[in-house]
Amino acid sequence: MNISKHSVLISFVFAAAVLAGGCAQPSPLYGTWNDNAGSSISFMNDNTFTASIYDSVSGEKIMSSGRYNVLLNALTFTTEDNRTIVTEWDIRGNMLYLDWTLADGSVTHLVLYKTVSL
Repeated sequence: MNISKHSVLISFVFAAAVLAGGCAQPSPLYGTWNDNAGSSISFMNDNTFTASIYDSVSGEKIMSSGRYNVLLNALTFTTEDNRTIVTEWDIRGNMLYLDWTLADGSVTHLVLYKTVSL
């Protein structure tokens, strides 16, 4: 069987395009997520985030920003004030479930819906 260089080149280009397209899948976290209490988290594609978390005890919104890292279903936030928040996350339908640890150590259970895709 005689395979031409042209056929091999076309096959290689096609395979590279398929692989590159498969690697370019955006994270399902990218975008802005909100809840009805006023909490919001925005995940950017450069692994940074901004968050405004409603504290039901004080009645205030806690602002935070920094970097995040995802490893399977573990999500680690590193805030600008060097706090580390580690939580499991899950997306079911259009809802994001995670826990946010406040500075005093209390945990807020968040159920957020996606409002903006990036």
